[in-house]
Amino acid sequence: MSSWDQPLTLWEKAQESWNKLVVFAALLSTSVTALFRGANGAKTYKLHVLNSLVRTICTTHTPRYLQLTPPSTDEAYRQFMARRGLQPDTVLLNHGAKGHWIGNKDAKKVLIYYHGGGFFLNAYPQHYNLIGHTLDRLSESGHDLAVFFLSYTLTPHAVYPTQLRQAVEALRYILTETGRSPANVFLGGDSAGGNLSLAVLLHLTHPHPDIAPLEISQPLAGVFGHAPWVKYSTDGASFRENRYKDIICPPIVDPWSQAYLAGKNGEGDPWSEPAKAPVEWWEGSKTENVLIVVGRDEALFSAVGEFVEKFKKAVPNTVYVIGQGETHVAAVYAVDAVGIDTQQSRAIIEWLGARL
Repeated sequence: MSSWDQPLTLWEKAQESWNKLVVFAALLSTSVTALFRGANGAKTYKLHVLNSLVRTICTTHTPRYLQLTPPSTDEAYRQFMARRGLQPDTVLLNHGAKGHWIGNKDAKKVLIYYHGGGFFLNAYPQHYNLIGHTLDRLSESGHDLAVFFLSYTLTPHAVYPTQLRQAVEALRYILTETGRSPANVFLGGDSAGGNLSLAVLLHLTHPHPDIAPLEISQPLAGVFGHAPWVKYSTDGASFRENRYKDIICPPIVDPWSQAYLAGKNGEGDPWSEPAKAPVEWWEGSKTENVLIVVGRDEALFSAVGEFVEKFKKAVPNTVYVIGQGETHVAAVYAVDAVGIDTQQSRAIIEWLGARL
């Protein structure tokens, strides 16, 4: 166990107790000021308060607290399966990753899912709830889909390109060990996981120099990115316009991208930041079906829109859905925090359903 993984010390606990008071005070303040948020705030009062709370938590508490306090990705999976009365089914993959099965693992088609969290946060219970919600909706329409949920190594325990190597390994496992055809495999993910989905797609035609190539016999069934983190710069227009609307902001994502690129001296490349890939690199991509969804009120909106405009020149069958009034990865937390489907979650479910 590294020093990072050691339990919080008494001093750290005291610091975090104080930080909780700071967060609570900010929550009380926002609960009042949200009434007068105007056009600069989130669409609804509840969403504005929620997003402000998350921003405060992520910029007030220490990184160790943020990573060690919630359940781990693996524990959140076990809890999710227990709530559904199911036994966990986990596969150990090469290079230190794990794959968690959800749904009917014998289904003809499978979605390999990469969770978001800036490569730093564990998958939250909401990630699994979204997967469960998606499978329930697809089942109601008569569709059967297996989900292979990747548990990858978080920063600072490993840095780029480890997470991409593990993401590729998940696809390699599904193709070689379960015997599925590429035409029956989807890739998908939210935020940093959407980054990985696109990076794996790029790796299939332009292999990362430090990762073993993966040749496939035919195109994948499809690839989707839910608010994919395609560019790490925070100088885009939407970072300014949606500063007080969204769940993320530069003080949150800047340290996460720096931690991810720590092994590369902070320098990104086409695989770590898909927006940096030349348009011709996407030509001949190993799928004809791509879905990108994003919230209009989120910080990444500008970067995602610019990426899609370029990407569609190479992959014209790309579907682009903008959730009006929605913020970053709205589909992940909406089922629990808001209690309704979002435009983005409906788009993902409908897109998958049309291809099953």
